[in-house]
Amino acid sequence: MHADNILRELKMLDPRHVRVLEARLDEVDVEIEGRVYCGVRPRRPFPYSYPEIVIFYRDEEELGMLRDYRKLDPRSRELLERVLRIIYFMPRVKKILGVRSAKGKYEWRVVTDKGPVTFYTWSRCIRLLRDGRLLIRDADGRVYMVEDPEKLDSKSRLYLSMMM
Repeated sequence: MHADNILRELKMLDPRHVRVLEARLDEVDVEIEGRVYCGVRPRRPFPYSYPEIVIFYRDEEELGMLRDYRKLDPRSRELLERVLRIIYFMPRVKKILGVRSAKGKYEWRVVTDKGPVTFYTWSRCIRLLRDGRLLIRDADGRVYMVEDPEKLDSKSRLYLSMMM
């Protein structure tokens, strides 16, 4: 499908006309332009280069997309962020203890804000976000974040540079 057709089919939502009414574990009840939708799943489009974009789904129906959910009213934003934190749980890498080749994959040993973790990746697996953060996707689809690569110790920065 041509890009112009895709853009025409997307329903862009005005954050002034969207309210999050209730948040549960991984879904919200939302009012869009005066109509209430229950059991809505907020999702960020992949890749996560633009984490402020959120698309609302109910079952298989796409209700619309917010270009920047941070423009919602404070209460709606708080409720939506609570759900997004659960859906997109991302441990933050504080230190890289080692990266080695193991059985056709790379084995990473890291310390995160949730504790020490060992995970495996295929080849180059690091994505640089516009704001300087890095995302590392492991072979099982989990994502780890490096919030400020320059603040890591020199050994950790060396491991990152080898994998980029």
